[in-house]
Amino acid sequence: MNRFFVVTPLDFETATLQEMKDIWPFLLGKDAKPHGLPFPDVQVLEGGLEFETELVVGVQLNFFLKTANRVLLRMASFKARDLPKFYQKFKSLPWLEYLHSSHVEWKIAAQKSRLNNEKRLQESAQSALQEIFPSKHSSEASGSIFIRMDDDLCTISLDTSGEHLHKRGWTALRGDAPLRETIASYMLKSLIGANADEINAVTLLDPMMGSGTLLVEARALWSGQFLRPYAFQKWKKAPKLFLSPSFALNYEIPAQPQFKKYLGFDISGNMVSIASANFAEVEKQLQQTGKKPFQAAANEFNHVDAIEEAQAPEGSDPLWMILNPPYGERLPVAINGGLPQLASVLCSRYKPQRIGILYPEKEKISPAPKGYRVLKENRINNGGLRCLFTVLTRL
Repeated sequence: MNRFFVVTPLDFETATLQEMKDIWPFLLGKDAKPHGLPFPDVQVLEGGLEFETELVVGVQLNFFLKTANRVLLRMASFKARDLPKFYQKFKSLPWLEYLHSSHVEWKIAAQKSRLNNEKRLQESAQSALQEIFPSKHSSEASGSIFIRMDDDLCTISLDTSGEHLHKRGWTALRGDAPLRETIASYMLKSLIGANADEINAVTLLDPMMGSGTLLVEARALWSGQFLRPYAFQKWKKAPKLFLSPSFALNYEIPAQPQFKKYLGFDISGNMVSIASANFAEVEKQLQQTGKKPFQAAANEFNHVDAIEEAQAPEGSDPLWMILNPPYGERLPVAINGGLPQLASVLCSRYKPQRIGILYPEKEKISPAPKGYRVLKENRINNGGLRCLFTVLTRL
């Protein structure tokens, strides 16, 4: 068994754990069939989840976890108070089973430890790798190694993900100040809650969609992301199953609910073009990797002002709304009462059955707009800004 640590944004740990539980029965074993392993004993820590499972199973979490940052393979954990001991322990690890050369990327953090010089730790570890791979030179990094020293406890991990998992590989174009996909997925799952079975009849509207991140994530919320590369696929002991270009066809995942229609508005014509291209890209990738006959999603993206011009089209009831509006001075000039007034205007104009809004915590929506109540509030750190994601529901 191998030990893994799934890195999550702060406060996302429980959501990521639920994602793990949802997908666990459908992950594959080495024979390309469902693995049959019991769900592991997961330790929920600040900023992540730690557990043990087989290598072939653990690395697959990269494909399916939408609210996680990355998946690390724990290589060792030991006490070290001097560089010679650190060097010997590091060198004794089975790097030859994973790496092709000594050229790696380093992520090192040290605090409250006698070994607190991050540069010297990296030099020592690099020297050990060069002894292990004396004649192996490569212009491309063969992996990323994470070293953490905390209270003299050294934890060494090997990254299985590669690029941060919010880089799905299906967003071709970006707008200004884009919302991270991990946050978008968290917002969507919070909006849906226990009502996933209802959304087949629901139109989802983002009235200030920008590059369309929320709508793209909604379209692929329960789908794997198989076409982007992952770090573990370059390992010497990478499970051969995941080196096949068609490995995704082995998954037997039941059909998941989808919104009846994905609807987006934006005041910028350029953003409408970008959102349309991004939605088309995710549709194309879902078609490429899906085992069942592909059914395109109904979608519509309009260049309009959601406050002054736009209307919910006929047949869109029930309508749910989700948005990450501009903050502060970037808020439309038509809204003089700030974000609480924006929420009131949107609820009055579109009468959504449910609406979720992300906004700075200091601008709390209180009281709720007339005819609505607060269903839930979740704190989210959005690029260093402490925000609230508030879900309102119609009375």
